[in-house]
Formats: sequence, structure tokens, C-alpha cells
Amino acid sequence: MASKAEIKKQVEFYLSDSNLSRDKFFNEKLAESKEGWLDLTHILACNKVKAMGIAAKDIAEAIKDSTQLEVDSSGLKIRRKGGKPAPELLKKRDSKGASKEEEKKEDEGLPQLDARGNPVLSNSDFENPIIIHFKVENAQGEFKVNWKEVETAVKNAFPHLKIIYSRADPLEGDLAVSSHRINNAELAKLSEAKLKIQGQDFAFSKTAGEELKTFWQKQGGHY
Repeated sequence: MASKAEIKKQVEFYLSDSNLSRDKFFNEKLAESKEGWLDLTHILACNKVKAMGIAAKDIAEAIKDSTQLEVDSSGLKIRRKGGKPAPELLKKRDSKGASKEEEKKEDEGLPQLDARGNPVLSNSDFENPIIIHFKVENAQGEFKVNWKEVETAVKNAFPHLKIIYSRADPLEGDLAVSSHRINNAELAKLSEAKLKIQGQDFAFSKTAGEELKTFWQKQGGHY
């Protein structure tokens, strides 16, 4: 299961100004409540959170000392501190303007990073992502994939690519890579990469055709 710090970071991101100005789903959900409360079922439905293997009580516990969010007495709803309203959704033109600096940085090669060292994501990064499947080859003994270690290894090996989503079963999983201003040379390398992760041999391949349709049928939804 993910650590409290990881849970807190992910949930704070969903309700941050930068995400809410582009995320229509969460923006509208917050607006439905006069006091700004959001049912945790909406957070738990996100694939990134599903991959953490957590419950509502874990989120409530993780954000109890957050300076940005607060949980209600039932432990089943959260909101921005003090019921702070969500920012207005950016129009496409405004969103492009807000992403101007990120795009300039990408033109230079590497994605722009935030203060925590994570790639700065724009609304365009979540449109039509490329799915990369990975699996363990000839696993030795009892083994379970750690999606976070896989994601970190891929980011280190292919720093020009933006990983926006990761999930894993015991011996395989998937990565969603932003197709916005993508570095096709690195994507091609990742699509046939062999990496040593967690002491095991991992093989990567691009998901396409019927396999891609099946992936979206099973995963789909919100990141």
C-alpha cells in the first residue's frame, strides 16, 4: 500500500489550483456542494488511487495534517481548507497560455519539473495517452511488481517522456505516456526496452489494436 506522504501528495494534487483550473470533473463536483465538500468515492475511483490499494480511511488519515485540505467529521468527505472555492476552469486558449512556459522547456528537451521534481503536466498531457505494457520475464521466486519502482526506472531511463499514470498486477502492468509534444525516438526505445528493475528482467511494449481497446474497457475513467 502507498505511504501517507504519497496519498497526501496525490490527493492534494487533484484539488490544487493548477489541476482544478483544467480538471472539469473535479471542478464541477466541488461546485455541487455549497461548502465545497467532495465525496471520497470520487477520489477512490481514480486509477492512480486504485493502484495504491487504499480505502477512504487511509485518505482521511493521510490528509489530517494537510495545510491544503481537510476532512469532515464522518471521514468520508474532503474539501479545500476552509471551503476555499475552486478556480474557474481555463478556456482552451487560456490553458494553452498557461502551458507556454512548459512547452518552451520541452522544446529544449526535458519536461519542466515542479519543486518536488515531478514533471509539470498540462491538460494536453492527459489527452490520448500512449499505453505501454510491461511484464516480468522469468520471475524468480515469489515476486510482486512495485509500480512506483517501475515508473521511477522508466523516468530515469527515458527522461524526455512524461509518465502520467501507472498500474501493476503481480507480474505485469501498464504505463500511460503523454503523447503531447512527445519524443518519438525515446518512445520507440521504450516500446522495445528491456530493463532490470527490482532485480528482475522487465520487457516493455506499446499497446495497440484490440489489446488497446481491451485496456480502456478495463481501466478507462479518470486518472
